[in-house]
Amino acid sequence: MKSFSVRLFNAAEADLDEAFEYYSDINPKLGQRFIKLVNVALNDLKKNPHYQIRYDNFRMKVVNKFPYVIHYILDEKRQIVFVYGIRNSYQNPEKYPKE
Repeated sequence: MKSFSVRLFNAAEADLDEAFEYYSDINPKLGQRFIKLVNVALNDLKKNPHYQIRYDNFRMKVVNKFPYVIHYILDEKRQIVFVYGIRNSYQNPEKYPKE
């Protein structure tokens, strides 16, 4: 089976940078661990992006050991995972990414 490609929108990259800075301020090793586990989750999406649609057309993938969720839309025809946000799961759902 061919793997999907993953593309992060600018908002998702900004979310990732903000979270990385937050965890790095606590402890640089924690920031590195966060990035490593986000990359694991993104790589998982390359292999299996078929998670349940949670709202609108968005699917969500949890980042292990951190309270973060990857918000994405799957284009099955082109085999692309479009990541719109990497958000703290405690955030108000009103702030979730929109298409």
